[in-house]
Amino acid sequence: MQILSERLRITTFRLRLMLVALLGLGIFASSSGIAYAATADEVQATLDNAILVFAAALVFFMQAGFAFLGAGLIRSKNTVNYMTKSFLDFCIASLGFWAFGFALMFGGGAAAGFVGLDGFFLTGFDDSQLVTWFFQMVFAGTAATIIAGAMAERTNINAYFAYSFIVGALIYPIYGHWVWSDTGWLAELGMADYAGSGVVHMIGGMLALAGAKVVGPRIGFKEGIQFKGHNMPYVVIGTFILFFGWFGFNINSDSLGLNAVNTLLAGAAGATAAVYVIMLRTGKANLEMACNGALAGLVGITAPSAHVDPWAAVVIGIIAGVIMVYGVSFVRSVLKVDDPVGAITVHGICGAWGLLAVGIFASGHGDVKGLIAGNPAQILPQIYGILVAIGWGLGVGFVVFKGLDLTMGLRASREEELEGLDEPEHGAVAYPEMSAAPASAVGD
Repeated sequence: MQILSERLRITTFRLRLMLVALLGLGIFASSSGIAYAATADEVQATLDNAILVFAAALVFFMQAGFAFLGAGLIRSKNTVNYMTKSFLDFCIASLGFWAFGFALMFGGGAAAGFVGLDGFFLTGFDDSQLVTWFFQMVFAGTAATIIAGAMAERTNINAYFAYSFIVGALIYPIYGHWVWSDTGWLAELGMADYAGSGVVHMIGGMLALAGAKVVGPRIGFKEGIQFKGHNMPYVVIGTFILFFGWFGFNINSDSLGLNAVNTLLAGAAGATAAVYVIMLRTGKANLEMACNGALAGLVGITAPSAHVDPWAAVVIGIIAGVIMVYGVSFVRSVLKVDDPVGAITVHGICGAWGLLAVGIFASGHGDVKGLIAGNPAQILPQIYGILVAIGWGLGVGFVVFKGLDLTMGLRASREEELEGLDEPEHGAVAYPEMSAAPASAVGD
């Protein structure tokens, strides 16, 4: 009986303890509900910041895609050089954007509308604003990386580092202020560029054109040598990574589904259109052109991703893929510019198409309407944006690259170019087990 009594006392104590715990849990839950109701806006802001950080991480990972894609499209003797530039241009451009770029792009001050003047060296910002900086910084790094491909295999590494800083600190953010700042003069004209067909890709593409023109073509280009990339698996891996990262590039917490679907469809349509155009011309399913076609479609949908219906994304991607095929030939045969990876066409020309596509296909999503929605007037500010991007990117680009050429030398020496830039500039080669090719073999 004594044992039973003790067990009953223990059971009663446990029951009371359980009731107290449940009561405490109920009070905690009630107070949490009140706190949640009082801070719903803060919770939403935290969620939005989390989405931006995730998207920025995806865009950051695109750097690996650029590295693989570009390295695969050039000759093996320059692989380490290209990988080095793809890695360090992002690092250096991000420092430029930290010191000057973000303030010029999004700061206020007396010159607001043309350029920002507040927030240099990222001082005086709260955590939410730092998230915005992180998101914008990876876009600045992308703009700098685009240039690497068009100037590959013959550019001095020190000059490359210098212009990477200038792009992140000055050139990219000033045009970005005009378009994406609340007070930017192109924004006030009504120009719409949701994720950067103009701000990122056209500026990068026009700078690439200026740089490729100033540095000159590779040895053998004028003689008609058809240079071949050395690693198609790299090209495909790079394209997959870039395609994957583009879902972060075009992200929007208000229309996640629309942006993701439009991005996917435009990239797929661009690849398909490009490969069929090439098959009609040559009878071959060219994988390199299919990959560049996908990227062309992705660039084309970057500006209108939040403003168009899915069917329009397919049309935009198809047209971008066709533009890419003929644009590469135009740059090479008409402009006489040596662009080893097709960056000028994919980013510059197809970026212009993306801006124009907003004026044609915007259907009201995101409060932007174009021609098909009864607002042909939207085409005009889009054309302004295209012309300004051409003028700014080419004009400032020529000045910067010519200045670098006159001061530190933009081009590697003939001997270094013939040997390949890996060993002379880095003391390393990508494939040490392979025997070195003769220095006179310019086409290898």
